[in-house]
Amino acid sequence: MPRHPARRAHILALIGAGLLIVTFGTMGIELGNEMARHGNLDRQSTAAGNYLRGLHHATSDARICHYAWMAEHRPQDSSCYVQAIQQLSDARRGFESFRVVQLREGGGRVEPLQSVWQQLETISAWPHSPEGTPAGGAQLLADLDQNLSILSRASTLDQADRVANMLRNTSWQRRLALLGILTGVFSLVSAGWVLDRSSLAAARAEASSRDLALRLRATLDSLSLGVAVFGADGHLWHWNEQLAMALGLEKSFFKPGLSYNDLSAVLVVDGVPLLEPLEHVETSLAKGQPAPPVVVECKGINGADLELCRTLFFAPDGAAERRGFVLTAADITMRLRSERALGEAQKLRALGQFTAGIAHDFKNLLTVILGNLELAAEHDLPDQVEQRQEYLSAATHAGHRSEALTSQLLSFMRRQQTGVPDCFDLADLFSLLDGLLARVIGPRIVVECADISGVWPVRADPAQLESAVLNLAINARDAMPSGGRLRIAARNVTFSVNADLMSLPVEEGRNMRVVSDPTPLPAGDWVRLDVIDSGSGMTRDVLDHLFEPFFTTKREGAGTGLGMAMVLAFSQQVKGRVVAATGSGSGTEVSLWLPKAAALSAVQVLQPAVLPKISKPAPSQALQVLVVEDDAAIRDIVVTILSMAGHRVLEAGDGEQAFDVAAAAEGPLDLLVTDIQLPGPLDGLTLSRVLVERYPELAVVYMSGDLTADSKLPEGGVANARLLAKPFRRDGLMEVVTAALSARTGA
Repeated sequence: MPRHPARRAHILALIGAGLLIVTFGTMGIELGNEMARHGNLDRQSTAAGNYLRGLHHATSDARICHYAWMAEHRPQDSSCYVQAIQQLSDARRGFESFRVVQLREGGGRVEPLQSVWQQLETISAWPHSPEGTPAGGAQLLADLDQNLSILSRASTLDQADRVANMLRNTSWQRRLALLGILTGVFSLVSAGWVLDRSSLAAARAEASSRDLALRLRATLDSLSLGVAVFGADGHLWHWNEQLAMALGLEKSFFKPGLSYNDLSAVLVVDGVPLLEPLEHVETSLAKGQPAPPVVVECKGINGADLELCRTLFFAPDGAAERRGFVLTAADITMRLRSERALGEAQKLRALGQFTAGIAHDFKNLLTVILGNLELAAEHDLPDQVEQRQEYLSAATHAGHRSEALTSQLLSFMRRQQTGVPDCFDLADLFSLLDGLLARVIGPRIVVECADISGVWPVRADPAQLESAVLNLAINARDAMPSGGRLRIAARNVTFSVNADLMSLPVEEGRNMRVVSDPTPLPAGDWVRLDVIDSGSGMTRDVLDHLFEPFFTTKREGAGTGLGMAMVLAFSQQVKGRVVAATGSGSGTEVSLWLPKAAALSAVQVLQPAVLPKISKPAPSQALQVLVVEDDAAIRDIVVTILSMAGHRVLEAGDGEQAFDVAAAAEGPLDLLVTDIQLPGPLDGLTLSRVLVERYPELAVVYMSGDLTADSKLPEGGVANARLLAKPFRRDGLMEVVTAALSARTGA
């Protein structure tokens, strides 16, 4: 074979390679010098940072040990406090070097540095015992801690600025490197062109084959996933560099002819191999037909999330020696992380929409409460007592419904069913809704409540059913912006066999229908409660998304899409169904299918709410009570109720203040009434544990708006403590207090 007459190409290739070597070498030298210069600065900053962290740690120890000693006067706490104060006093010796580094790193630190020095000077004069801590010592330590935090944040920002400056200073090097790389690449490309043009026919054929092999190798190496090609006998033919990185193995492990079984023996996590047995692959290859890829997601031996895929391949001519399979390994850690981040973002968006939904529902209830209270305030004459009482009863009833709505919202979010089904007559529910709906719906819509005498009592929670009907009425109102007619009716239905609600006859042209549960309704006695509007109806697309949470057809900010989701949750609780039927120009009918109550004797008749008569509680043994609540209005209510019961009440707005109040109290504490969520380092649970250690016979009551009737004692709470869910009334508070006092140790 003739030799390649490509001397000029060789020269150009050497020039290009030399330029690339010189360029990258120069870049490395300059970058090393720049990093060495910044490294000297970083060593000084590191020493100053260690000094700053030592001060911060000593200050935190002094504060924690001081509070611990004040709480229990333990010798170890006193020793810890003395050691921390001594460390702060000794820190003055290295302060000048620390000050120089801080001032060099940036401005704006003169005042914090001066304050830290003065505070260290003051602390060095303190007696080395917690008893001798001067007044205001705790505040001085807190101020010192704050100044140290300011200096720490400033140092962190300055270090980031230095790194950024170092990168900016190397911009001219990048330009020079780019010029050298372009020149070298151009030289190499020119060499290749000259070599290709000057090669003989045989040499060009050889170069073409070699170039094809290089392209295939480059293609494999450029992939972001590892690739391995095995023959039918299970020996390795080809692989790329990414394979070792993806599987967490050394590059030297892979070599031509590597056995698939040897690779499978290495890839084992917790005793389970990651690869399928070779026998399964051989069975698939023996069939001689293409099969779908086998994909599995697993954890690799390096802890990364992997997606392993095995794909068979066959030669076009069917030759057995050229068949095999390809194994790919993709690191999907970043993809899974992105999916989790997207899920968290969606949760935050849903939380914002849910907050808007709470405000939407409570606006209606607050309108009823405030309107009736204003009317009651205007009827203050002696002959208007009965009318004033009526307005107050309506406001109280709306307040009870607000409480029920809060419990329902918590149940919806936690997927818990906290309501207890009652047995009651729908006629009483209709009598309550008749006046309420007229106020909520407005004067443009005529509300008709049909005669439902003879309708069976149902088994459901009254407050939740009332809220469901109210949500349906509000949706109907929004579907009739120009006014219309809203009709509420109910009737008895008996099915001798299981019934498919989608197959019921079409009524009044409403030929499109959707049901909350496609399974047939069990045979038996049911009560059908219908809410019918005279609006324009819904489209098929809206009907298909009707029960989805947060789906709404209203403008942005006008609706939340939670109404039908809450109706659906209520129907699932009572094991009923929701059916929505609509038609173009025929309005919409939403039907609640409710189970018939077992017996009429269990009927609980709903009566309009009556204001409880407030009477002075019977005198009891006077106790010393500590009330801890960050909301001043709620705290005042609790303090007033307990004071009226004859107790001596102490109050605090957070855990730290409560700790100080308890320490200054005369005599032991008998009862602690605290909110679970308190601002500051001491929440209600931690505060109760600390106080119970000091007062073993202390009774504890936990308050929270997150509690429900079936809530269990929170983790970390005091044994025998009692729970009080917000909102509460006086009788409920006194019952829980009595139970807590009865359950305390030694009672």
